[in-house]
Amino acid sequence: MNIVSAEGALLDHILDHTFQIWHEGLSRPAYGRWNAAQLRTPWAREHLHRFAWLDDRGRLLATAKRYRFDVRVDGREGWMCGIGAVYTPPEQRGRGYASRLVEQLIDQGRREGALLAPLFSEIGPAFYQRLGFEPRPFSEVTVGVTRKGGAPAMLVRAGDDRDLREVAAMHETRSAGALFSLRRDAPMIHYALSKKRLLAGLGPPGLRQVEFFVAEEGSSAVAYVILHENANGWTLEEAGDRDPAGARLGAMLQVLVAREPSRPTPVMHAWWPAGFPVPPQVRITERAAAKDVFMVRPLADVAMPKRAEDVFYWRSDFF
Repeated sequence: MNIVSAEGALLDHILDHTFQIWHEGLSRPAYGRWNAAQLRTPWAREHLHRFAWLDDRGRLLATAKRYRFDVRVDGREGWMCGIGAVYTPPEQRGRGYASRLVEQLIDQGRREGALLAPLFSEIGPAFYQRLGFEPRPFSEVTVGVTRKGGAPAMLVRAGDDRDLREVAAMHETRSAGALFSLRRDAPMIHYALSKKRLLAGLGPPGLRQVEFFVAEEGSSAVAYVILHENANGWTLEEAGDRDPAGARLGAMLQVLVAREPSRPTPVMHAWWPAGFPVPPQVRITERAAAKDVFMVRPLADVAMPKRAEDVFYWRSDFF
């Protein structure tokens, strides 16, 4: 198999194809800049690679991304071989090229010590079940925020890079009891946030907005939230709070919805981890299966998550 790193003209050719599926409302030039800028972040340079399988004439047969995520699963710390953006050109479909490429990337990950291989399927579970992946439940919830007569007396400021270490520490504390969770450091959080900010900045004006807010005590962030806003409402991408009850986060959300008191409270959706407290100012009103199916395949002798309660995972880390 002639599997190569996708760079230069080959990468542009791949993006010409994948743009039709995953353009996210961007123009083709902006889509290229978005992909290139992600790869320039410190985390992605070390942890994200796109591969292509070429035939003897240099024609593209299949392509996929491979992510190297630090992870904690079943009490063990290691890494997982994330698979994303699996694509076969229309004229090459039905010949098993994508399946064989995925197997090659997983075999390489196994040889390098990966504990598991996960992916998110946008086409349902059946195709990847044939490759040994099994779906694991993620729930999307609707989040309601209790409005007060005016905003709470709480200082909320825009977050920046100096807050990312505290954000990582909050995640580490909250996720420690889960069977499966990512081990997120400041560079990884920077990548996830940059990816969303770049998408918002490169898209049409007003299509989407990404906001990062923190509450601090002294000079340290003690609670935070990252929101993605568009015409359909808000997505709570991730959040954290040193308060065991999550009350600071709840007060932050009250401050944010009070910014425009004449408008209705925005509809807010989230992947709310079962191990993360629901603040007293917040209520979960609806729960449904997430549109994108999270699937896992074990590569080592570790227990895989089976229930939503086993997993601590934010929408921010979708790949």
